[in-house]
Amino acid sequence: MGLSASAPGKLMLSGEYAVLDGAPAIVVAVDARAIVSLHPAADDAPMNDAPSAGSTKTAGASPPPPEVRATWDLARERFPELPSTPPLVDVSALRDPSGAQKLGLGSSAAAAAATAALALSLAGLPPDATAQRDLLFELAFRGHRVIAPEGSGADVAASSLGGYLRFEPAVNGPSDLPRCASLTPPHGLVTRVVWTGHAARTSDLVGQVKRFQARASGAYATLARDLADAARSFADAFESSDVPAVLSLAERYHEAMAALGDAAQAPIVERHLTVVAQLAREAGGRAKPSGAGGGDVAIAFFGSEADAQRFEALVERAGFELLALALGAPGPQMS
Repeated sequence: MGLSASAPGKLMLSGEYAVLDGAPAIVVAVDARAIVSLHPAADDAPMNDAPSAGSTKTAGASPPPPEVRATWDLARERFPELPSTPPLVDVSALRDPSGAQKLGLGSSAAAAAATAALALSLAGLPPDATAQRDLLFELAFRGHRVIAPEGSGADVAASSLGGYLRFEPAVNGPSDLPRCASLTPPHGLVTRVVWTGHAARTSDLVGQVKRFQARASGAYATLARDLADAARSFADAFESSDVPAVLSLAERYHEAMAALGDAAQAPIVERHLTVVAQLAREAGGRAKPSGAGGGDVAIAFFGSEADAQRFEALVERAGFELLALALGAPGPQMS
């Protein structure tokens, strides 16, 4: 029986902000992974071959954050035989090389999904089995809500299920599980991921948008409608493998996010993200923020590898860092 589990981070390809109002999002798992492992003190684990304390530790592991503790507690309600001590967490692969800043790849969601996978494995249920996917997602989704009660859960879906997903919020309310459908990426679509060098706090940006909605509901409704229309169109174009439309709609989404940020006085599309979008267009592609904006990462889309390589040269000269991420990574795994 494995004592460690990992789960992938995520990138939002489209649907930022609009997904909070019910629009679809396209989200993908990436091969940077969070790792959780049993705490050395968890000597009440249901196993007879517990290794030494040194062998259970994961490099870079830290005490469990709230979403891990909440996910573990939910799992123990179903499986009381689990150790009482939550696992240790290592999300260093989801941070910048110095470890000082998050990259915006959903480290907390990945940690919750890895925790759910570890719990299922210890309970004798293979977390990668199709029959366990819904339960794993449910545990991670509900555990993650302790730190993101107003979030969509798209990041948790990518970390729990892996691959490319069309994600749609639950119809009956935030307590129900969202709907997720696996997708195949469009043939010929090429992507690059750029780290802006500046971390952003999603909750702060969402809070600014919510305050704008409260004080100017009419203006917000117009901007939200533009975002929702772009989100639906992007999702449909992605699903139908229409690469030219994906590029055009990525630019439209970038502009709609910028308009929302300007109206809400929130730096959603800040100067680094603006420059990355300009460089992508210069290379023949299009780019947009991936996630709430304010910094973190941008996702660039191209119709050819040659255009993507031109973009690489441009962003490197501009001083940005390209992240070597593989998109479509598998969901939680045991090790």
